[in-house]
Amino acid sequence: MVKLAHVCDGKDCRKRGDDTETIVSILEAAGVTWEPVRCQKICSGPVLGLVVSGKLQWFEKLRGKDARRALRRFLSGGKSKPLWKHRVRSRAGKLR
Repeated sequence: MVKLAHVCDGKDCRKRGDDTETIVSILEAAGVTWEPVRCQKICSGPVLGLVVSGKLQWFEKLRGKDARRALRRFLSGGKSKPLWKHRVRSRAGKLR
């Protein structure tokens, strides 16, 4: 279960304010603690970092119904494969 999330507050993610606000509301509804972080240099916003099984994983391009549905499903303990399509492997475990 995910307990902590990092929401990018960089320029590109701020431009996508509505998408970022929706992600924050999804996290809050699932009882996940979140904190804003500086730009992670992925720049395909909105960008979200989740601590999964003790390791930080980054996800990009979390906009649109499908991405939000995948995030909700993952946070509720459902399938993770749709969300993992958005994962940024090169940033795994890293926080700027």
